[in-house]
Amino acid sequence: MPRDNSRADRANQAQTGLLVLPDKEFEIIRQMVKSQTGISLSLHKRDLVVSRLARRLRGLGLDSFTQYIEYLRADESGGELVHMINRITTNKTDFFRENHHFVFLRDKLLPHLAAKGEDSGKRVLRVWSAGCSSGEEPYSIAITLSEFFANRPGWDYKILATDLDTVMLAKASKGEYEASLLEPVPKPLLTKYFDKPGRGEEALYRVKPSLRQIITFRKFNLMHPTFPLTVPLDFIFCRNVMIYFDMEDKISMLTKFHRVLKPGGHIFVGHSESLMMVKDLFRFVDTTVYRKL
Repeated sequence: MPRDNSRADRANQAQTGLLVLPDKEFEIIRQMVKSQTGISLSLHKRDLVVSRLARRLRGLGLDSFTQYIEYLRADESGGELVHMINRITTNKTDFFRENHHFVFLRDKLLPHLAAKGEDSGKRVLRVWSAGCSSGEEPYSIAITLSEFFANRPGWDYKILATDLDTVMLAKASKGEYEASLLEPVPKPLLTKYFDKPGRGEEALYRVKPSLRQIITFRKFNLMHPTFPLTVPLDFIFCRNVMIYFDMEDKISMLTKFHRVLKPGGHIFVGHSESLMMVKDLFRFVDTTVYRKL
């Protein structure tokens, strides 16, 4: 039986039918998520936590979140903690989402970087997709780069794509997508960079090896004390990620992004995000695009 009879708990129980997440247990889960990911779950996220974890509890044969927390603490392998984080984190993404970013990349940033590279003879480009989810973002970046450099020989361009969710990373690395998810991709690019489903197979398009080899997928926690990257980056996509962090962690994250960017490097953020809190580090240059100072 639930130990907390607050109004919020009763409303939660009415909505879920069987499972209730009392205040105390919700706070424990919030702290676990915060310590592992930096994500701050606000109070209005309680229903989301219940809906994301309910099936997991039932699959484990557990009747309450009290039992689930005991299960988490008893799991010395840490595997269940990974399961929980994977289920709670949000993974909404699309191909060429917030398309104005890709227009800016194609028409302004890449010509600028290409000119600098040609002048210096250093035809190397390094990019980070931080919070890559199921891969639509890094593949969209890879298509944009491949198209731009198609007639510019000698360029070495690579993308690091990271996420905390191991399930999403596995999907991204596999590079298989339903046709409906590829609707934002122009038909000529779809034909060029994806293999059509064969007979008898599921209706999944597969990323061609020539595109896949541009990207390295890795699990990475943005709350890591440092970003141990060996090569400075030309630009970073970190979109719709900061909205889940408190102000202190946002500033810490952006400070670390600043360190790994090349002088004048750029960062792309989500449509509801701003870097006004670090005006000494980045300058606004276009809609949700900032340049390192």
